[in-house]
Amino acid sequence: MKKKLAALALSSLMLFSVVGCSQVEQKSEEELQEQQTKYTAYANDEHIVSALDAKAMIDAGGNIALIDISDPVDYKLGHAEGFANAWRPDYSAAEGTYEYGGMSNTREEMAALLGRLGADKDSTILIMGTKDNHDPYRFFWQVKMYGHDNVKVIDGGLDAWKAAGLPTQMTSPSVTEKTFEFTGAERPELLADMATVLAAIDDDKYVIVDTRSLDEATGATTLKGAFRPGRIPNSVWIEFKENMNEDKTFKTAEELRALYEAQGVTSDKIIIPYCQSGVRSAQTTFVLSELLGYENVMNYDGSWIEWSFNEDMPVEMGDL
Repeated sequence: MKKKLAALALSSLMLFSVVGCSQVEQKSEEELQEQQTKYTAYANDEHIVSALDAKAMIDAGGNIALIDISDPVDYKLGHAEGFANAWRPDYSAAEGTYEYGGMSNTREEMAALLGRLGADKDSTILIMGTKDNHDPYRFFWQVKMYGHDNVKVIDGGLDAWKAAGLPTQMTSPSVTEKTFEFTGAERPELLADMATVLAAIDDDKYVIVDTRSLDEATGATTLKGAFRPGRIPNSVWIEFKENMNEDKTFKTAEELRALYEAQGVTSDKIIIPYCQSGVRSAQTTFVLSELLGYENVMNYDGSWIEWSFNEDMPVEMGDL
């Protein structure tokens, strides 16, 4: 009887591991080295690293804060070794600050969070995500906007980490809390507010980019948290997923530039990406500003939640 119970327990554990901690096919040495060749073509390659280079950084030691930006449920099912967890509520505005969700926390609140996650003003902040892998770019955007430049994102997130054969764990690491302060100047030019977006609709100097799914952009689907269906008028639709390969790593600089220039999203314009709550659009903001080097990119923090909440804001519906 005990043997049967033990066998059943082992089978359950194996099933849990397969279902909970997603299986990723490990890449060959040749595939991993081929991926390494694309980074030098990015405009600001100091802000993005491969999983292999990230592991080399960690092994070399130094003042590095390792942060996994993912839902705590996913985090508990398996994460990169040594990475502490943070999730959207941790770096969003406190409840009651706005009449709707999805807005950024304050500079002071972000500083306190980074300290709890083991960072100080001299730390390299190394972050990664899971699943669709857009969440770390929202975190990156907020940290950079508040004045800390030494932030790097792992290209492809946890899937890339696993594909490189790097170690994962299910237990949370022990983190030594530090005191963090932003020593750089704030960058309000990285943030678009609702008034700026409204003015941009009929201004040829701007391009508004809708990074949501097609159904969201046409109004066929309204996600929880939004108040109306539709899109911001005169916006260009380029879903954030177009930036990535099937393995969740970014496409080459050449591929990305062709994607955006074909839609009139060029470096001479002021670009305002938006989505539901500024998360997917933060990934597109990262692509345009960090990978392609566009100098005028402003993530719309409130995005569709804020826009749809304000009934006097214009809305388009239907086919693109």
